[in-house]
Amino acid sequence: MKTTPNFSKLHVPVKIGSRMKVFPNQILMLKADQNYTHVFLKNGSKILSSTTMGTIEKRLEGNDFFRVNRSTVINTRHIIKTGTKNLEIQTTKTDKPVLVKISRRRTKPFLAFTNLNN
Repeated sequence: MKTTPNFSKLHVPVKIGSRMKVFPNQILMLKADQNYTHVFLKNGSKILSSTTMGTIEKRLEGNDFFRVNRSTVINTRHIIKTGTKNLEIQTTKTDKPVLVKISRRRTKPFLAFTNLNN
């Protein structure tokens, strides 16, 4: 059962590491690197966390985050363009958009998730 996101959760910082908290609306995406996670932020910076991506993904539950492939979780609020195989995410206004591949298995659930959130 899919519920609509609780917008009050956007203003509560989420713990992404041992001593680091970030607001969910500032996170663009999470990229897994074995037992580490690269957290890409809206301002263009990147944080390396020793917490696994699955743990951070559970902490972000209820917000607009979706796992598009095995190693990437994206914030659906920052998507510019959706294709059949790729997504474009805007990092900052001056940078080029980042292309993220969608897993074949997760294409239909992703489209259903984004339609529910629009």
